[in-house]
Amino acid sequence: MRMEVLSPTLMRRLFGAATPKCCGSRLFATVAPDAFFVDARHAPKDFDPRSAVVYNEFITDKEGDSLVQDIAARMKRRRYEKGHWDAVITDYKEVELFDHDSLGTESQVAIERVRQQLIHDGYVNGDTVQWLPCHAIDLKRDGELKAHVDSIKFSGDVVAGISLLSSCIMRLKPDEGDKDNKVAESGWVDLLLPPLSLYVLSGVSRYQYSHELLPCGSIFEQSCGSQVTVERDHRLSVIFRDAKLE
Repeated sequence: MRMEVLSPTLMRRLFGAATPKCCGSRLFATVAPDAFFVDARHAPKDFDPRSAVVYNEFITDKEGDSLVQDIAARMKRRRYEKGHWDAVITDYKEVELFDHDSLGTESQVAIERVRQQLIHDGYVNGDTVQWLPCHAIDLKRDGELKAHVDSIKFSGDVVAGISLLSSCIMRLKPDEGDKDNKVAESGWVDLLLPPLSLYVLSGVSRYQYSHELLPCGSIFEQSCGSQVTVERDHRLSVIFRDAKLE
């Protein structure tokens, strides 16, 4: 099955929905990760499935639209960069969302609910967590996000992201550049990230696995064996990280 963009409606028809549909913002409510969006059939035996999860339709259409508008307003004077100093990403723009009070109400609600979910599900300690500013990335259709592990110098135990505008496949693999990595086996895990979804990387997936975005036309395989061709297009993401505590 080929999809230009995996819309929330189409995703519900294909996979079902773990999160109730809502027209506007909703207050924080417990939701569960959806295993349909994680293909771990080729994972190394030491992979922890709890360390890489996807919450389908975590934010609403209205919240997604608000985030897109707020990010676009902050990036309108920025040009797409051909590359980054670490050679990880190409054809992109980025901005940090320092002042949440200047964001639209729907955007503020969405950001706060992500953080509350991460606390609720035990990824961070709500009594001690310090959040880094959210980081927004605009990636062109032909842009690349190559395999890497997010820096552990300043950020802490979790990396999470809201996906906007376009579906994509995120691939996790044991980090070959980490000499102390005890995950010696080859293998990979794929996450299907439709618009409005939330992914969370923690534990082994945060520290011992690299993550990358697969190119347009890549195939995601469901646990039942059926395949979905994902036509990744222009994409926005909002990244959440906790600060490293001394």
